[in-house]
Amino acid sequence: MQRRAACLGAAVVGLLGTLVPTAAADPPASIVPVAREAEPVVLTGAQLPTWSRLPAQGSALPWPSGFLDGVRDAHHGTLVVPPDVRTGVDPDQVVAYKWNASSAKWSEVPVQVDERFPYFLANANSDFAMYSAVDEELTYAWDTERWNMTAGTCTTAHPPGVSTMADPVPTLDDDDEIVFMADDTGVKAPALTARPTGTTGDRQEVVLADPLDPTKQRYVYLFLKSAGPSAAGYVAYTRDANADEYIDRDSFTADDPEKLGSSNTGYGPNLAGTVCDPGGTQRASTDRFPRDGVTVTTDRYTWRATGRWMVRSMQVANSGGYGPDLIDRWKGRAFQQSPDSSISIVGFEDEQVNWEANSSLLGERVGPVRAIREVWGADSGTNVTKIETFYRDAVTYRYHVRVHPIPPDGLYTSWDYNAGVATKYYNALKPNGVDIDGVNDDIGNVDEVGGQPAFFDAPDPTFNTPLSIYNWEQVSGVGDAGSLVYLIELKGATSAGNPAVVPYYRDDKCLDDGTGDNPVPRPYPGDAGDDPDVIAGYEAANGGTPYASLTCDQKQGAWGSHGVHFFATHDTDNAFTPKTTTEVDAQQWQFAVPTSAPTNVGDPYANTVKFRLVPAAVQQDAGP
Repeated sequence: MQRRAACLGAAVVGLLGTLVPTAAADPPASIVPVAREAEPVVLTGAQLPTWSRLPAQGSALPWPSGFLDGVRDAHHGTLVVPPDVRTGVDPDQVVAYKWNASSAKWSEVPVQVDERFPYFLANANSDFAMYSAVDEELTYAWDTERWNMTAGTCTTAHPPGVSTMADPVPTLDDDDEIVFMADDTGVKAPALTARPTGTTGDRQEVVLADPLDPTKQRYVYLFLKSAGPSAAGYVAYTRDANADEYIDRDSFTADDPEKLGSSNTGYGPNLAGTVCDPGGTQRASTDRFPRDGVTVTTDRYTWRATGRWMVRSMQVANSGGYGPDLIDRWKGRAFQQSPDSSISIVGFEDEQVNWEANSSLLGERVGPVRAIREVWGADSGTNVTKIETFYRDAVTYRYHVRVHPIPPDGLYTSWDYNAGVATKYYNALKPNGVDIDGVNDDIGNVDEVGGQPAFFDAPDPTFNTPLSIYNWEQVSGVGDAGSLVYLIELKGATSAGNPAVVPYYRDDKCLDDGTGDNPVPRPYPGDAGDDPDVIAGYEAANGGTPYASLTCDQKQGAWGSHGVHFFATHDTDNAFTPKTTTEVDAQQWQFAVPTSAPTNVGDPYANTVKFRLVPAAVQQDAGP
């Protein structure tokens, strides 16, 4: 294809630097399409004051703790439980019902209570512990904490006396979350209606106001029941049979497309112990890590990752079960977009050989409404975290970016797709879509500067909006393969300190960005494309065809790749303090939408995030 060397110039970049993302604008007066059936509703314990109490509070150990003390600990601080005359209810007893007017009966619906408390992340095993030290994060009480499963010979285990930490407040407290689906709401129940069988105490009437239609209200009723919830759930979370198996960088040959951990090994957990190779041979290791593969299934999609950063598959439901896999993989890049680029003097990082082995799972939690897992660590972003939350209709990816300043070309996070499966890309400026055919429609991509290879991306105002926040994107698959709708939102006020967050799009089958599985698995992942080993690997993958005769379709390429590009970032690692002061806190939504053919469905799903239902709870007499 024809290479472009177009740059929007310093003036555009300067303009972007003056733009600060803001919340979604007020809805227009006209009816706005919205897919409420796909919307999860999250309350906090603070919204149920008669059922809740004050949460645990704490403080991280100050710098140089987490550096000079040599400690790797997700709880490197102190927690206290403040006094409160309220006791809080048992979270395991919270149940949810809707009222059916036609039958005048209660119907139980799925509900989930997820307890949260402050964590204090410290990894002095990392070469960058001096910079990161300890960072505080409010996160979940996991079913299983996996970061501290550091024992075992061939597979992971907790050391003696080490286990998963519970919320210091065992009852419902103000920062815990109660979640259900908007699709499971009903009409207002008559006052003093007889309570559901087996429930006790007063009820909480949760009314959901619709900002797009104030006349429309939805209701869910929370009760307490000693037996706990019994409604069937929506999410199945299954770890691979070998998910607990230890591996390290020596578990792979240099040319293995699946190799992990071959670069920057000093940045991660650096766990010492043994690794058992095939056949049971044990050997010593200084950087072992578990595989952590997992599959998540709902009646809307099936999602798969072969590790923590290695998201590899997404299939959307159709009449035959699930369609073909749309995704090549999720990709992350730091400093430059491709290992072939000469724009950065710092280096090149990717999700596979850099970030995957330099991370661990903080923990996992599975309930009837959602499953959650959190990744901790990404190279010199020692305390970077990613929380993946799986709902029936959507997956969310929440990133806490805590890292040193990153010079141009900054950071990229993007989704790459399988050639011939993903066929159409849509956004607000391209409502009719453009073909995903390996030929760029966005003219903001730069392939060289001064005759030197330099692959980077600037926004094309004719193709997409200038900022990523609240800007929806969609990719549709061939036939009834389904569609994926994306939206990014900011979650923390300090995120606005890095304003140049712009959309990224590359449909360029000739761009080999160093990792990937499609159309051909990338040999020697992370290495430059002109490396003799890479060239020989591509020849071997194509039956010995000379490299000069290979077409772009016979190598790894970028097919409809889209996501977010930070041109550059200042310090996001909280300036040596544990408290949040500079970090980027952002969340990407990924809705799985069954479609019988490629079609624009972006607005209704994006609007569930832009114009969320607003919940309010009132305690009432539950009746006899």
